[in-house]
Amino acid sequence: MRVLKFGGTSVADAAAISRVVGIVSERQGARTVVVSALAGVTDALLEIARRSADDLDAALASLQTLVTRHRSVADAFTCDETRRVLDAALDGIAAGAAGAARAIAAGASSPALVDRLLACGELWSSRIVSAAFASAGVPVQWIDARHLVRTDARHGEANPDLVAIDKAVTRLVRPALALDRVVVVGGFVGSGPDGATTTLGRGGSDYSAAVLGACLLADEIEIWTDVDGVFTADPRVVPGARVLPALSYEDAETLATFGAKVLHPRTIEPAASREIPVRVLNSHRPGLPGTRIDGSAADVTGYTAVSSRGGLSLLEFTARDRNALRGFGARVLHALEEERISIVVCEVHRDRVCVAADGAFDSAALRTRVDAFAELRSRDGLSAVCAVGDRLPKPFVMVVEDRHAHAIVTRLHDSFAADVVDERVAS
Repeated sequence: MRVLKFGGTSVADAAAISRVVGIVSERQGARTVVVSALAGVTDALLEIARRSADDLDAALASLQTLVTRHRSVADAFTCDETRRVLDAALDGIAAGAAGAARAIAAGASSPALVDRLLACGELWSSRIVSAAFASAGVPVQWIDARHLVRTDARHGEANPDLVAIDKAVTRLVRPALALDRVVVVGGFVGSGPDGATTTLGRGGSDYSAAVLGACLLADEIEIWTDVDGVFTADPRVVPGARVLPALSYEDAETLATFGAKVLHPRTIEPAASREIPVRVLNSHRPGLPGTRIDGSAADVTGYTAVSSRGGLSLLEFTARDRNALRGFGARVLHALEEERISIVVCEVHRDRVCVAADGAFDSAALRTRVDAFAELRSRDGLSAVCAVGDRLPKPFVMVVEDRHAHAIVTRLHDSFAADVVDERVAS
């Protein structure tokens, strides 16, 4: 049993989708395919959501451009008798997107409406990929991800309900697999307790695949992308970076958290919890072995990898009353959670909490929330640089100015490659 996830560049056009069909057809046994939106579509839908509030006509024109693109890709995979069904599905999804855009234009903008709009990318792509399998004579079953991936009501970054998903997988996916059908599901998309469409956050298709793989007790979860695997550093920053043949769950999760874009940070936990290997592969070069991520990879020797994550803010909270420090750290962390601020690095002291957080948040609202008990100082334009490896007792993390991040990544990578850590960098 395999779960195979294909990212946006792996389903970017008809030729890419044909490669997906070939890759999946070569795999033996039960197969569940999770697909992202076509390359660039989620960003385009986000722009439509923003534009709808000010210029509905322009937003709807952009939406029509997306519909035309999807119809063009679909042309490669449908005959007359199946085209009517696919067209009806694509048009129905487009109508839902237009309805969400009109509601935003009418002043009803909300995270729930944005989720309804963004989900259309995966709904379109999964319908087309399903048609591609059918066109190739492969028995296939398309399943609406909203019927499978049940979540909480946190729109924009919903948390999966694994108990509910497990029940839905047993009811919907396992019977289709028993009939030797390839199951096709859109990633990134789910539904909340009230049935409203939710999304799992950017890059959430990886997370969808991991959750479904865990519920299916898959033998392996394959993450197909446009790179050869997990590199020792971003090859665009470090030309000498190489592909790692294997990586531990812990190190893979750490690298993803600190900026390695090949995996969503939350992908690893569901797989690790059930000891399911994850393999990162290149859909453009399917013959390469990629990178294996599992528990035994911790025993692999001689590797170190470096990643960086930019656009961070350093937040320093200092207690106003040093005679009332009990629970101070918990109050700060609760405030950050209430403001939905993503913490990357955190240090908690008795009267002070320092946090490196993603920079996109309402700083005025945060100051108001903590003003009664903490003084807040902040600094923007920072990056976190992280190194992991078998020669390090724990991940090495440093926060630096954005403008220095690439140089420090390169120096760390080269130092580790030479088995000599540059102490000037480490300090």
